[in-house]
Amino acid sequence: MIANFMFNAKKYLSLYKAFFKASVVADLEFRLNFVLLVCSEFIWYSTQLVLFEVLYRHTNIIGEWNIHQMRVFIFLVLFVDSIYMILWDSNFSAFTENVRKGTLDLLLVKPVNSMFMLSSQKISISHIPCLFITGAGFLWAVAQIPDFNYWKLFWLFILVPAGLSVIFAGRFALNCSAILFTRADFLQYLWYSMFRLGLRPDAIYSGFLRFLLIFIIPFAMIASIPARILLEPINYGFLTWALILPVLLITGVRKYWSYCLKQYSSASS
Repeated sequence: MIANFMFNAKKYLSLYKAFFKASVVADLEFRLNFVLLVCSEFIWYSTQLVLFEVLYRHTNIIGEWNIHQMRVFIFLVLFVDSIYMILWDSNFSAFTENVRKGTLDLLLVKPVNSMFMLSSQKISISHIPCLFITGAGFLWAVAQIPDFNYWKLFWLFILVPAGLSVIFAGRFALNCSAILFTRADFLQYLWYSMFRLGLRPDAIYSGFLRFLLIFIIPFAMIASIPARILLEPINYGFLTWALILPVLLITGVRKYWSYCLKQYSSASS
């Protein structure tokens, strides 16, 4: 069993390495386009920061956080988002076209896990600079917090993967639904509308909506809950939820993917 696991791990790592090399070659083939993509992403991330900087010119507290705490949150959410953009966004954006044109067939017959193949074949190299910029910004923001306990940063090894699992499972589940509808461009708009909720601190919401964002459509796990663990006394209930949530989401999306595949009529059928 261990030998089989090691063999599969080596196999998928070598595949991912090949995908990465191919993505680098493809993105750098048109260097001006690559530079413009980096600039456009930098501008988008900057607008998210500027939004909160402007708001704090008119108030000292938003939700429960001052400007220094909010900077930790916003840099963290942008850091997690940049990881998602590097790893999965290009693949998910192409999913509905693969279904509509029938090119999904070619991906499904590959001798590897279909979910891995559909989510990993393209790595967005142009977002890597944003990863380093937002990571540096996050460390700077943390340094502005008086008496910050830097040992808490180790919790991010649990919390960041939990947040990424929310993004992955949510986007993959919506893309699976494209198999049922064949053409489902509206799903892309639905995803971005929902994802915006995760770009705001959960404390600005109240009542059932806040409960919804933590436990039902848990976008608060992307950055709000991790920021709370870093900035406030540790809530072990949230940490437990961060351990359980990825298992529930990945198990659920795998079952939904299997169901959708049973409804899939290939282009050749």
